[in-house]
Amino acid sequence: MKRINLLFPLILIIFLAAACASPTPTATEAPATEVPPTQPAATEPPSSSGTGTQIDITLVDNKIESPVTTFQVGVPYTFVITNTGRHAHNFNISTPVSIVGSLDAAFQSALLAVPQNQLGAGASVTVEYTFPDSAVGQDLEFSCLIRRHYDDGMWLPITVTQ
Repeated sequence: MKRINLLFPLILIIFLAAACASPTPTATEAPATEVPPTQPAATEPPSSSGTGTQIDITLVDNKIESPVTTFQVGVPYTFVITNTGRHAHNFNISTPVSIVGSLDAAFQSALLAVPQNQLGAGASVTVEYTFPDSAVGQDLEFSCLIRRHYDDGMWLPITVTQ
């Protein structure tokens, strides 16, 4: 009888510890530092078929890869943005944070923004975009404007020409 009295509390403690353990976060959960909800929406809705020059952009944790970094005004581009990283990202065409002063200012001045709820781990989004005349000569970059991601180098300078 004493053995049963000793085993019961031990089993109860193990059961409660297992029930109270929190699950491990998945790779698709948003990072702890989220971007402000006031970011501009994509200027064009994502589409599954594009008519412009297709540019495949890859978002890897702390890196953006693109085969093209020079673009022309007036040319329609179809950006196929794929997140191969383990974390959700956002994608922006914006002025560098070092010039505008903050992530919020970069969001407010972004020419194109795809929110992180569309770019979870493994997700792919297609967006059509044509650079306006005003983009010529501006300091612009592809970026993920989530603070830690941007600070770790998740940006790629681009050039827009006539």
